[in-house]
Amino acid sequence: GNIGGRTRGIVIHPEDPLRMWAASAGGGVWHTGDGGRKWAPVDDFLGNLACSCLTMDPAAPTTIYVGTGEGFSNADALRGNGVFRTTDGANWAPITATQTADFRAVTRIAVSRTGEVVLAATTTGLFRCSDTERKHWTQVLDVPLGIVLFDPTDDQRAVAGALDAGAAFVSSDGGRTWQTATHESKPWSGRVELAYAAK
Repeated sequence: GNIGGRTRGIVIHPEDPLRMWAASAGGGVWHTGDGGRKWAPVDDFLGNLACSCLTMDPAAPTTIYVGTGEGFSNADALRGNGVFRTTDGANWAPITATQTADFRAVTRIAVSRTGEVVLAATTTGLFRCSDTERKHWTQVLDVPLGIVLFDPTDDQRAVAGALDAGAAFVSSDGGRTWQTATHESKPWSGRVELAYAAK
């Protein structure tokens, strides 16, 4: 799926819609420059081909992050090896600080509108990074998550959904701190998916 052209399994360059990148759980990242007529792998030598999600930096469309590892509890899930990034849309490299056990299953990645902050939802929790080299990641939630999103119009607001705990979380300080969202209906259970409404 594609949310705003920026996240999940496929991303589309906002100024050149013929350029697209797609992630495959068993086959790495693929790119097309002709609107999908012809696809090619971006790098046959990516350190991990179990690619679960793609996210484009809204401020720099050729900066793309791919999360590795399948975290949605399928029996044949492939283990990942962190987050990889390209800044030119072609050459990919691992983000070394994410090559840890906490990043073996990255379910979603969110990038703030300015490109300053990156949030990574994993099966061990939520991690935040705000340095440009992506060297320092801080765990800000310790609940397994299936989704995280920045508000596309406000870098201070973000939401996250639990992978199986039936909870949603909100942040109003750029993902530094999180509160459990409240609601009036009966308790939720299982996986919680979220989306920002189109404005």
